[in-house]
Amino acid sequence: TTRRLCALCGMLAAAQHTPCSCHPLPTPAMLSTAARVAAAAPALTQQGVRAAAASGIMAVPSRGMAESLQDLRKRIKATGNVAKLTGVMKMVASAKARAAEEALMAGRPFGESLMSSVSYDDESYKAKFEGEGADLAGKKQLIVVLTTDKGLCGSVNSTISRMIGGYMDAQTSKGYQVSLFNLGEKGRSQIVRMHPEITTMSVVDVFDKEPIFPLAGAIAERICNQDYDVLTFVYNRFINAASFSTEFRHFPNLASGSSDALAGYEITPEDVSPAETQLNLSEFAIGGALFYQMLETQACEIAQRVTAMDNASSNAKDMVDRFTITYNRARQARITTELTEIISGAESLEADE
Repeated sequence: TTRRLCALCGMLAAAQHTPCSCHPLPTPAMLSTAARVAAAAPALTQQGVRAAAASGIMAVPSRGMAESLQDLRKRIKATGNVAKLTGVMKMVASAKARAAEEALMAGRPFGESLMSSVSYDDESYKAKFEGEGADLAGKKQLIVVLTTDKGLCGSVNSTISRMIGGYMDAQTSKGYQVSLFNLGEKGRSQIVRMHPEITTMSVVDVFDKEPIFPLAGAIAERICNQDYDVLTFVYNRFINAASFSTEFRHFPNLASGSSDALAGYEITPEDVSPAETQLNLSEFAIGGALFYQMLETQACEIAQRVTAMDNASSNAKDMVDRFTITYNRARQARITTELTEIISGAESLEADE
């Protein structure tokens, strides 16, 4: 039991709300009607606080109320600061979203036409690599995954992480020798960490600034230096501010000379090495496609960050409202308890007189 000094005479009391032996609790007959109502109020208030605690809003013990109120005030302040921070992040992302969308709309016609001219369409890819009689034993597939460097952007990265795991397992079961080329810090922490044995390279800090073609060209050069029969890009395609889709685009190895994409073309001048020309053409085609996919990835990241920060701000404000209600209930319960003790002591003194 908790021992404290009696509020009436200063002697030690056995319990928190029990006076000492010389000042016993007043009986209901000794209390006035107002005092009896006030004496019943703490029990009702404490029940309300316990009900709020049982609902999961906030645990507020009946004892140590000062510490609980202080904790609630700190939590309300901290949650309010989070709401302000996410609100600022939403405003910053909204300002960047328009510029990213304009850059994407300007580059999408060239990017789509370039990929259509040098990549497999769905029918040709399925006929060559998934049709009857397709010999996939020993075929090398390089998968390039585009993820973001920063989080707080919804399901942009988690969607790719979930899909790529099952896709690589399916390709391995078909007979492919799968290797992985990762772009973005989130892909390194979520995908490369799970498949380090097949990862050829991981490039981070790609999306810390706006995408530029020289960066895409430098990465494309390293991709083209890899040994592969089919190259697969996995990226998110921007649809609108609220949605996106994950795309798989397959490219042949243009530098190998065995691709049908260059059938019917002549390489001039004749003194230039065909192998060097095909390598340069491959680097330009892969670089252009990669630059377009970087624009798509950045637009998806910023648009989803606006939505995520808006939801986070709304949730934080709702939490502040719930904590404030709990704080007010607990404070009212404390005030009511103190008033009851004062009234009980006063009635006890009047009865003694």
